[in-house]
Amino acid sequence: MSNYDYEDDDDTDTTTESLSNDLVKQLRKANKQKDKELADLKSNFESLNKAQRERAIKDALAARGVNQKISSFIPQDIDPTEESVSKWLEANADVFGLQTESSQQPNVDPAQAAAYRKMSAATESGITPDRGVDVYQKLMKANSREELDQVIRESGI
Repeated sequence: MSNYDYEDDDDTDTTTESLSNDLVKQLRKANKQKDKELADLKSNFESLNKAQRERAIKDALAARGVNQKISSFIPQDIDPTEESVSKWLEANADVFGLQTESSQQPNVDPAQAAAYRKMSAATESGITPDRGVDVYQKLMKANSREELDQVIRESGI
């Protein structure tokens, strides 16, 4: 007689195979669940990332005072920062009919600018009504020629 019972070995192998099959099924099921969760997280991330990009671009356009409908023409490879959006706008300003800082020229007539400078100089060096009343009162209170000369020197008349 032998010490081995072959029937017991067969039973053990069958049980091991069924346990391994159950384990493989459970692992596959868990893997499918993880794949589904990963796909959901990826879609959520992409939608949030897209919404954040749109918001940042619209804020950058609003800061420049530009119509926000232009945001649909900004390429995807442009960073949604204010600097990069500004550079893109300056590069494409002629397409959208925008004026950049470099293209804006003051359209002021030189004669009007000269007249404005004269008026500014006159108002800066002029006597205000309060000061005129004060000088008048000092002139009226002066009792001697020396006092009058001093009031005139102080007032700049």
